[in-house]
Amino acid sequence: MVKTLKDVKALAKKLGANVEDDKCGNCHTCRIEAPHGKIWKCDDIHELVDETNRPWKPDYDDIISRMEHGIADCLQGKDCEWCYPTEE
Repeated sequence: MVKTLKDVKALAKKLGANVEDDKCGNCHTCRIEAPHGKIWKCDDIHELVDETNRPWKPDYDDIISRMEHGIADCLQGKDCEWCYPTEE
């Protein structure tokens, strides 16, 4: 079964993540940000991003596959600029 944005949002809600799905011009982007202080285990990153040209949709199957690895604590702690951005 092909996964949809609804499936991405359901898993994100379960994991406490934020989903942003934007369509701007010819671009369709889906971003899933791990909860504050966390990273995605699949890639050790804070945000999963899939971008494509319309009319195609982001690869929701791949996004969910990566999300299913779960989240972990950010290993950089207070030194992480994503978790604790410095104001300039």
